[in-house]
Amino acid sequence: MKKVKALALAALLPMCAACSDFLEVEPQNIIPADEFWNEEGDVESVIAGCYAEMETYSFLSRAMIWGEFRSENIVAYNSNEEIEEDVNLQRILTENITADNGYTSWTTFYNIINRCNILLENAPKVAESDPSYTKSELKAHLAEATAIRSLCYFYLIRTFRDVPYSEEPFIDDDQTLDLPATPFETILQNLIASLENVKEDAVTRFQASSNSSYDYNKNRMTKWFIYSLLSELYLWQNDYDNCIRYADLVINRKKEEAKELDDTEDYSAFNNFPLIKTRYSQFLPVFGNAYSEIFVEGNSQESIFELCFTKTGNATSSLSNGPVSSFYGNADRAPYVKASDYVSKDVTASDRQVFASVYDGRAYENLRFSGSGDPLSINKYTTSSELELGDPASTNYFYNTTDAGSAFSWGLPTWGSQYTTSGASSNYASYNKSNFIIYRLTDIMLLKAEALSQKMSDAEEMTAADSSYLEQAFVLVSAVNKRSLYVTSYKDTLVMNNFASKSLITNLVYDERERELMFEGKRFFDLVRRSRRDGNTNYLRTKVPNKSASSATIIQNSFTKMDRIYWPYNLEELKVNKNLVQNSAFGSGENGSYDKTAK
Repeated sequence: MKKVKALALAALLPMCAACSDFLEVEPQNIIPADEFWNEEGDVESVIAGCYAEMETYSFLSRAMIWGEFRSENIVAYNSNEEIEEDVNLQRILTENITADNGYTSWTTFYNIINRCNILLENAPKVAESDPSYTKSELKAHLAEATAIRSLCYFYLIRTFRDVPYSEEPFIDDDQTLDLPATPFETILQNLIASLENVKEDAVTRFQASSNSSYDYNKNRMTKWFIYSLLSELYLWQNDYDNCIRYADLVINRKKEEAKELDDTEDYSAFNNFPLIKTRYSQFLPVFGNAYSEIFVEGNSQESIFELCFTKTGNATSSLSNGPVSSFYGNADRAPYVKASDYVSKDVTASDRQVFASVYDGRAYENLRFSGSGDPLSINKYTTSSELELGDPASTNYFYNTTDAGSAFSWGLPTWGSQYTTSGASSNYASYNKSNFIIYRLTDIMLLKAEALSQKMSDAEEMTAADSSYLEQAFVLVSAVNKRSLYVTSYKDTLVMNNFASKSLITNLVYDERERELMFEGKRFFDLVRRSRRDGNTNYLRTKVPNKSASSATIIQNSFTKMDRIYWPYNLEELKVNKNLVQNSAFGSGENGSYDKTAK
């Protein structure tokens, strides 16, 4: 990391009114140091700036690419041509990653980390000078900044493994950031320890925003976000009991919130987990309600934390979700990427590898199809409304008259234009307003299911404890799976006896996470986590090559070494930070050569 220039305090403030009235702070060009860190509003401004930078193209594009685009789910929209606007992305999609690739730059993440470090040092001084700034408010801000910093570091270690780690703020020319990389395990433990230290200080529930488009409890990091992050961090640490403990806290909280919303709602169809129903009514041929609430309207009852983009007013007046629009496409032009044939053709395959049932609505919600049934592009985050059934006789819609499915006829739906607001159509790519979800309930449920599966023994005959863990894990997976079904009443298409071993239930959890969280920046990180746990890339090497039949062998060979599941350090970082040693899978960093000898 480079030597930093003297930091103008204005850089800590929000770059735009991106997320809510909380962020609507007038920009200031220069703020003398003695005029800042004097009142609570200064602390709020810095936190707002952190969220604003997380909503930038630089941050969100990397969150999506690092977590998803090397998986079997994603390929270039036109594999015969380079993405002219983004050659770096094309090379990532074909596993031709080199150290000069722009997406290996981590600057935005460290900018946010440094904002948090500066706040953590200076906020206590504000409490000393501002008598109205209470101790509980200070602690809540410190917890929120710690959570933001932890999420940024978590992205970095999942992507690069060992990275420079510092909790010290850098604000002037006398300081340098030429730090050596700290080991993954050390950073992971530090993140857990820091969050454990502040978790009870975080806000349990924010007051309602004056802007109806926002929900602070979904768009800022609460105690429940910290619990969610801790649950996943412990899973990466192979501490399954603590993963389950924090997942249960989040799940139980969601049950309480659902009861507050409507204490008459019956969730028995989903094993009593408070999941949004796919159907409006079992008697009406209208589906896609859950998809609409989660991905179109945003801030659903299942949400824990999502980056929020204003859906009201003129599109040019506030930040938009540019990465979704660029990568997944919009009404004006083709997208950069699409689902691989492995995913898109699975919808009509006789031997399904991804979507286990013809009734799995996620196959149709995740993808966009032409009227002839050809997969066009990724639908998630881009379509403005739920799938509604028209004439039940039409082959372009889904319809079901019996639970058994004997009268179930279905086709591939065509969808309307992507989510947008008013603005010049020539700049449509800038106007996608979909929120981007970091954590939601089903994600946490499946993290818990994975932890339960790993508590099982490897014995050929299951013990009573193994059977209990298996059943608990299956109940979680089954609930998520049943919610996706386009049938008159929700019923199991999965049978527990078909997964009666540690390896089988583990694979089921990973399969369900792929179906449920597809295109949300999760899949490749899941494969990395499994490789770390297994101590080899065997599972990953059976999955990722499915993205391309023509390049399967090349892709499989590229992941022979464990080091290859991570990314190279950016070439510019290596030039200015002589304490960084390049990932051995990428040679010196000057080119793409690497030793393919197995570790």
